[in-house]
Order: sequence, then structure tokens, then C-alpha cells
Amino acid sequence: MLKTHRTSIIIIIFCLLSGICYAQNSKETAVTGSQLDALTKAVSTAHQQLKTLNASFTQEKSSALFADKAVQKGKFSYQAPSKLRWEYTAPKAMILLFDDRKVSVVTDKGVMNNPNKMLNELGAMIINTINGSNLCDNKKFDIKFFKNSQDGNYTAKLKPLDKKIQANYSDIQVVLNGKSYLAEKVILTEISGDITTITFSNLKTNVTLPDGTFKK
Repeated sequence: MLKTHRTSIIIIIFCLLSGICYAQNSKETAVTGSQLDALTKAVSTAHQQLKTLNASFTQEKSSALFADKAVQKGKFSYQAPSKLRWEYTAPKAMILLFDDRKVSVVTDKGVMNNPNKMLNELGAMIINTINGSNLCDNKKFDIKFFKNSQDGNYTAKLKPLDKKIQANYSDIQVVLNGKSYLAEKVILTEISGDITTITFSNLKTNVTLPDGTFKK
């Protein structure tokens, strides 16, 4: 009798947990049909109108090799179509300057040009996410959009089709603000299993950037 009672409790708990998981997942619904057409048009329009962008960011990287997440903070400036100043302010100061496919790293020790391929790809990934290229490129990605019923934001889930991107990333997710259609968070899953999450804040669009923003 006791064994049966315990079994019943386990079944009830399992059902409750299943219900919780379902409730958590059900907040996201796939965007399809005419709604998808309207969303992709809105995303494209928003990014076409984006000339400059200033924001702060927090970058977290988790790896199976380390118990704790590596956390970096900073700010960035973007100018359409392909200029990006990515500045780390903590825990260590460093500036990354991206201009199309060219990368420069500025530290207190000097300037280093085109340091490694992975950094180039990361820069291109961030730029193409900011300007919306990745969100509308069905040749490089299998793209699915989902809407969050709780906050009204959208999540674009991208599976790389391009071999160059596949060499570095297995999955990319971009959380878009439901009103501005600009990225609030980017989650990059590398083929190694490492996950980099970049969260943006204090976004200011189409502001005048100081002279020399993208110079070494």
C-alpha cells in the first residue's frame, strides 16, 4: 500500500512538472503565414532606417571547461552599413574596431590588425545582426521567428546553412524588441558547446557620433 501511495505521489509530481514545463514553453508561439510576412517586413524597414546606434552591453560566456561564467561589460557604436566600435570597459579595457571584414584590436600595448579568424567572424555576426542582414538571409540561415506572449518580444532562431558560419556556430538566437524590432539579446552557441550571451541596454538610435569614433 505504501509503495502504491509513493508511486501515485511520483506520478502527480511528474504531471505537475510537465504542466510547468508546458506553461513555460507555451509562452512562445511560432510566427507564420501573413504574420511572418508582416514581421519580416517590419524588421527589414526598421533596420533600413537605422543609420547609427549607441548602446551598452554585457557579454557572458559559459564553457564546460570553467565553472564560472566569464563576464565582460562595455559599450558600442555602430554606423551603417558596416562600421562597429566594440569597447570593453570591464574587467579589462580593450577596443575592437570593425570595418566590413577588417578588424583592429586596440589595447594599452598598441594596435593589432586582423588578429584571428574567429574574431572576424564574431564581428561580422554582430554587425549583420545589428543591421538586420542575418534576420532576412534565408541563404545563410534557416530562420524561424517566435513571439513571446508575456513581453511581446520576438525571438529569431537561426540555424546556419553557410559552411563558414557552421565552422564556428551551431545555433544563434536573437531576441528582438517587439516595438523597435532591434536586438536586445544575442545568444551564440559555438560548435564546441560554449555559449556567448550578449545583452544590450540603453539603446540610442540615429544619434550623431563623435569624429574619430571608428579610428584607431
